[in-house]
Amino acid sequence: MSYKAGIITAIQELGDRSGSSSISIKKHMQANLPKEKTWQNATFLAALKNGVEKGEFLKNRNSFKLSADLKKKVTGSSATPKLATNPRLVPRK
Repeated sequence: MSYKAGIITAIQELGDRSGSSSISIKKHMQANLPKEKTWQNATFLAALKNGVEKGEFLKNRNSFKLSADLKKKVTGSSATPKLATNPRLVPRK
């Protein structure tokens, strides 16, 4: 798992409305880090910075959120719009 993917899953799982702090994202990623990988803080910080520059993450003070475009990519097309039910078009029993 890349650092970017780890950041995305951490932000989604933490689910803070105003965004997740870099410290909470870091703790979440370290808790879910595989045993064979070592933590590299410079890579983590670079992934956060590059994500903000590319527009994938939104930075608000010291909190990070997923951008609307990235949310759509991550969730995919699973969110289908509800169709309005017209009583005249509903088949009768």
